[in-house]
Amino acid sequence: MQHSNSQILTKLLPHLKSIKFWLGFFFVIRLIGITNAPLERGHDWRQCLTNMISRNLYETSPNPMYPLVDNGGRHEEGIIASEFPVFNFAVYLISIPFGYAHWYGRLINLILSTIAAWYFYKLLKTFFSESIAFNATFLLTVSIWFGFSRKSMPDVFSMSLMLIAIYHAFMFFKLKNRWHLAVYGILAVLAVLAKLPAIFAFSILALPILHNTNRFLPKISMITVSLAVCSLAYWWYFVWGDYLFKTWGYQLFFPRTLSEGIQESRPYWDKSLEQFYFSAFQSFIAFAVFIFGVFISFKNGLKIPLGVLGVTLPVFIAFALKTGNVFPLHSYYIIPFVPVMALIAGIGLTYLPNKIYPWLLVFIAIESIANQHHDFFIKSSEIFKLSLEEEINTYVPLKEKIALAGNTGPQYMYFAHRKGWGLSQEQTLDTSYMNFLINRNYNYLVVVKREFSTLPDYPVISETKNLWIYKLK
Repeated sequence: MQHSNSQILTKLLPHLKSIKFWLGFFFVIRLIGITNAPLERGHDWRQCLTNMISRNLYETSPNPMYPLVDNGGRHEEGIIASEFPVFNFAVYLISIPFGYAHWYGRLINLILSTIAAWYFYKLLKTFFSESIAFNATFLLTVSIWFGFSRKSMPDVFSMSLMLIAIYHAFMFFKLKNRWHLAVYGILAVLAVLAKLPAIFAFSILALPILHNTNRFLPKISMITVSLAVCSLAYWWYFVWGDYLFKTWGYQLFFPRTLSEGIQESRPYWDKSLEQFYFSAFQSFIAFAVFIFGVFISFKNGLKIPLGVLGVTLPVFIAFALKTGNVFPLHSYYIIPFVPVMALIAGIGLTYLPNKIYPWLLVFIAIESIANQHHDFFIKSSEIFKLSLEEEINTYVPLKEKIALAGNTGPQYMYFAHRKGWGLSQEQTLDTSYMNFLINRNYNYLVVVKREFSTLPDYPVISETKNLWIYKLK
């Protein structure tokens, strides 16, 4: 038996040293609950909003220039100034032959992020040892990316596109092949349009552009393409986006100047620090290894990692400050910087004794996944939301828009699968607010029982297990 176990271990060991094995392993692990509706503990509102835009591309209009949500509110069309629906359009394309489902975005995100991790590994192998590339890619995979790579959100999706784009940018400098430049430009523009913070990654290109060995023409070509990407992103977010907001009065992001952002984020400095020391890796051990990697880089004068930190960290801090309280209060805004932290931590691991660092990887993975395991399961208290559509359709005509009183977030409207507006308890008790809705031809008020302690004074036409339904007219 002992001999048999030894043979198994001998056969398994080469696979354990292969990053392909771990990328495949963690891919399979993250398939747990992949078909779940967005009802897990974290960021379900953002997933519902993303899914809502995806579903409307399929059911209402496939025009990506006018992202649509169901909770259209005062401006009933539901057009929202948001990121360009790259992620949502991918869901729409899958929905054409198969019909819409909650989980398409999850699977798209998981597949692309796994591919991007492989490109991250290949890029690092170009400049570092295989062990550094392995360690960094492993740490990236089990970081905050582990949970968010299986959510219907564009954050990891956009940075995955950007990682692949950056790989092709460096290959362009190395091979001088215009195909790599073209792929870089296409993927970079998709990444930045999918989620604007991905543009931070352009800072890494300062290294090959400033490097003396690279020729002038490739540098100019890279700068030109990058400026074109930035120009298109600026037009979408700050020209077209401004038009959408001024026309329909509804936006997902709220631009701030740097001074406004600094002022707004000042009370949350501790939360901002937490994004780095915990949220990034979801592991205190991993952050300690990152700090060790920074120390090693300075102590040994490691030019490449110090250069990477030097060009990316100031840019990312400026970005974080400019967002105001958004960065400290939303853990996923650290996602763009995690690949940099994973690289530095991966370098730190290689300077530890060989008998220690494999175990550190194990402990980091356990700690990080334990801190994210709740995202694999639906909360039992939230399952009732899956029946909202059926309960409402029983008593409210299908073409009628509804005022849905649960909270002002998009989740209840998403599961109701209706056009209308989400209300808080306070708004339903505000006569002037409700009169405004009545004058906008809202005929039905649907109240979620669990969210209310004081009921509005309108005639009840029906009661279900989870809802009260009122007639407003």
